[in-house]
Amino acid sequence: MSYFNPEQRKHKSLLPLLMLGSLCVSILYYAFSANQKTVPVLPESAVRPHLMQWLEESPEAWPAQDPIFNPAAVRRIYQRTNYRLLWFDNYNLSDSATDLLKQLTAASSGNPSSMVDYRYHLGYFDRTLRDTPQRLQMAAVLDILLTDAFVSYAQDTQLDRINPKSRPRRGITPVLREHQGFRMVAYSNVAYGDAPQQTSSEPSGRKYFRGYDRARMVGGKARNRYYSRDYNTDNERNLSRSTGTRSQRTRYNSSSDNNGNSAASRGGSRVYYNQSRNSNPQERTTVTRSENSEGPYLEENTPYGSDVYALRNELERLRTISNSGRWRPIPPGPVMTVGARHPHVSRLRELLTLYGDYQSRYSYGGGDPNRFDRGLHEAVVRFQKRHGLKPDGIVGRGTRKRLNLSPTARAKIVEMNIQRREELPADLGDRFIQVNIPAYRLQYVENNRVKLAMNVVVGKKKHATPELSTRVSKVIFNPTWTVPRSILVNELLPKARKNPSGMEKMGYRVVSGSGEYLPLTPSNLSAAGAGSFLMRQMGGEENILGRVKFEVPNKYDVYLHDTRARTLFSLTDRDYSHGCIRLEKPRHLAEALLRPQGDWDQWRIDQLTAGDKTTEVDLLRLVRVYITYWTAWVDGQGRLNFRPDIYGKDGLSDNQF
Repeated sequence: MSYFNPEQRKHKSLLPLLMLGSLCVSILYYAFSANQKTVPVLPESAVRPHLMQWLEESPEAWPAQDPIFNPAAVRRIYQRTNYRLLWFDNYNLSDSATDLLKQLTAASSGNPSSMVDYRYHLGYFDRTLRDTPQRLQMAAVLDILLTDAFVSYAQDTQLDRINPKSRPRRGITPVLREHQGFRMVAYSNVAYGDAPQQTSSEPSGRKYFRGYDRARMVGGKARNRYYSRDYNTDNERNLSRSTGTRSQRTRYNSSSDNNGNSAASRGGSRVYYNQSRNSNPQERTTVTRSENSEGPYLEENTPYGSDVYALRNELERLRTISNSGRWRPIPPGPVMTVGARHPHVSRLRELLTLYGDYQSRYSYGGGDPNRFDRGLHEAVVRFQKRHGLKPDGIVGRGTRKRLNLSPTARAKIVEMNIQRREELPADLGDRFIQVNIPAYRLQYVENNRVKLAMNVVVGKKKHATPELSTRVSKVIFNPTWTVPRSILVNELLPKARKNPSGMEKMGYRVVSGSGEYLPLTPSNLSAAGAGSFLMRQMGGEENILGRVKFEVPNKYDVYLHDTRARTLFSLTDRDYSHGCIRLEKPRHLAEALLRPQGDWDQWRIDQLTAGDKTTEVDLLRLVRVYITYWTAWVDGQGRLNFRPDIYGKDGLSDNQF
């Protein structure tokens, strides 16, 4: 019978076909597995032209949005490494790169300024290092920015403090040293793959180019990139506490001698000392520096400005701009920053030129008027500083709104502020303090020179800080706080009834009509609520006024004082108080005011602001205080400044939040 007989074929076995299929599947599986284990090789010869073009031949062709802040240093590093990638292991970030990102993120976490993030390119890394395609150009951009961030970090920390005699060779390359973090060594000692292996338990950086998560860089806890509120900062200060009672109060009097008694009764009696007594120099060397110290007070010496004639000149200039018809607002559009290309960029340049912030000498080359170059970035920063904005060089909603404030509206604002300035004396005095509410700023001025300036926190809109002219009468260290009735009834009494022992630990007491300090019992709290008794917080670490208070007599019962909420001073908008003015550097201001009265320095003030003993010092020389509401003024550098109308006194909606 023939083999090809149909009756024979239908009985053929399927075993050979199954064996052949299994063999094919096995071959495909092993081929796929081998391909998965193959690491793609990043060709350095293809990357080198990109590095040479951006660093040597055509810097204006730099494609990234972030600029290179240290072009000369970055160029030297790549020249000495023959333009090889420093931070990549093929297409993946090296371990050193990942540890550098951790170091930069940790350094930025303690600084709320967005300029730190921008200087270290952390925002760019956040946007780019997630699901980044494997492209040669992108790898080259990231490598350059990592090198630039490392150089910036080195400049901000130790590199610029190295003694010239011990400075390492100019040929430097970043490497990771175990237990030491990043160090800079001669490039000849580092080859790709020759860096010491990391022995920590952190995951290898080679797996994180495509799965970069910056939130894990700081203790595994996500944080805001621009600002992180830390309300425990002041609670962690371990201030030395006095052995005396809370209510003990000392008063310095320059006309008395050094024979006062140191004991005081619990009822708050005062003991008098000679203010001009000399401290023992040997004793100063043995006493450790107080943890609540602000450091040495170093005088500034900048011109004060704020002249009404300069404001009138600026008013005429704004009217001229308004009548010329050259001003045109920027239409709604995308956020603009360095590297952006957009038709609105040319309009932005015209506006900043009109206001005097941008000048032709700022140009860094390139003929594209629609490109946001570094010169325009500097002009935007200058404009933002004049308007109290965050100086990040980014034209977002807030900066765009201030740019689009018309010259006509600006002229009206200047007119109102000329009137406000003319309400004050033409000569403000040889020594005075000015607090400008919309600027959230205090300046201490001597002979028309600013000797001390600091940020302040002012009243929120419903508790607006008043405008007034007064003087400083005394400085109080470790002040007590008599709770205003509105705060007592609406805020503190409910807390005291709920947790009286906790409030007593914070120093709160009920004060009878005879001045006796009473515990927070239900009957005493009821009497305080009815208005028969007062509530007072004793001086010390927990006091809401902080460690220093400046008495400025006025009918509104506001004053200048320290605060425990230190994080507020890093905010751009600082209207958070109930009307009083909280100071960023109260000890420096105390030293500046008391220096003419004798032996007052940092050491003495630090000792008086430790513990819980209250000390009052009368000022012998008159120091005026002007609490002003200026939304426009000319500073000592001749620059016209504007601030938002936080209380709505100007009547222009365009100048409000």
